[in-house]
Amino acid sequence: MPMDAKKILLFGGSYNPIHQGHLNAAINAFNYLKCDEVWLIPRKYNYDGSLLLDGKHRIAMMKLALSGLDNFKICDIELKDQSKKYIYTYNTAKYLTRKYKKDYKFYFLIGADQLNNIENWYEIDKLTKLFQFVCFRRPGYPIVTSLAKKYNITIIEGNQIDASSTMVRAGYFDKVNDDIQNYIMEHELYLKERIMPHLTDRLFIHSLTSARLAKSIASSLNVNSNRAYVASILHDISKSLPIDEIKKIIEVHYPSKLKLPEFAWHQYASAYLASVEFGIKDKKTLKAISSHCYATFNMSSLDKIVYCADKLEESRSFASEVVDIRKEAFEDINLAFIHTMEEQLRILKIKKAPVDKHLEKLLKYYKERI
Repeated sequence: MPMDAKKILLFGGSYNPIHQGHLNAAINAFNYLKCDEVWLIPRKYNYDGSLLLDGKHRIAMMKLALSGLDNFKICDIELKDQSKKYIYTYNTAKYLTRKYKKDYKFYFLIGADQLNNIENWYEIDKLTKLFQFVCFRRPGYPIVTSLAKKYNITIIEGNQIDASSTMVRAGYFDKVNDDIQNYIMEHELYLKERIMPHLTDRLFIHSLTSARLAKSIASSLNVNSNRAYVASILHDISKSLPIDEIKKIIEVHYPSKLKLPEFAWHQYASAYLASVEFGIKDKKTLKAISSHCYATFNMSSLDKIVYCADKLEESRSFASEVVDIRKEAFEDINLAFIHTMEEQLRILKIKKAPVDKHLEKLLKYYKERI
């Protein structure tokens, strides 16, 4: 290798999304090794072979994070992989070594959690001969020094930042910059992970199955499936709040809705939280959320899909009784909407609950228009 070969630090990861912990480790290793460049290599696949979040979003967030770091580059070799060949770091290493062996000396950065699991890596003995491995300490992961010695891995010390992509995906944005937080909100990313801390297990499962059903129905009817998914996964986001908190939101932001039955309040509180905490600005999506349980006289196809998905999803205790309506929704949402309301009235009668006059009026209204 030429004496003037560039020193390149490679840093692979899912970057789903990139956060301050990634940057801190890379900057410390970059300075310690006196490298010329850092190449971040986002993975296309999880280690089990399943796809990660679309690479275009992860790349966009990486570019935001790397703004001003002129020596930091993004190497997209693994994102372009169509054969899953580069699911193994060893194959990536062989390619890079073969292509750049005359010009570059490569170092490969890992975290302490990866070091402690390194013997399970594919062709690790050969891989650590291709690249000089370096390891940056990570909070909560003591270094297994015997493994570092066995594979000649250099340990790099430095100020540590306790950050994880898992926490960012759950909506804890303190370890990403504002641009990345805004990107996540604007593009409605990680909604499944972000709703989880807000809901009970039962409500989380209900929201997820409602969203999947709504998306499928919308796709079959050529209605915007992303709006259907987003509205359905967020439709009950306020429901775990105490009723006093829900009422406070209604008093401040929807005072005219206080006259509605108490069970209807949460649909408006959910629309409010979807807007202010989850960054949803699309008016059609918010309208679908705010009419999912107490319907109105101007329901769009999207509104009806979200309404029906809430009542027809398969985790409901009465799911087996609405199979035919669920199937019908994929072909004619107007009829399915009417039959869903009829089913609600039937259940109320079985339970000997008070008749919902509003629901009866809605049913008559929409039947006349069919």
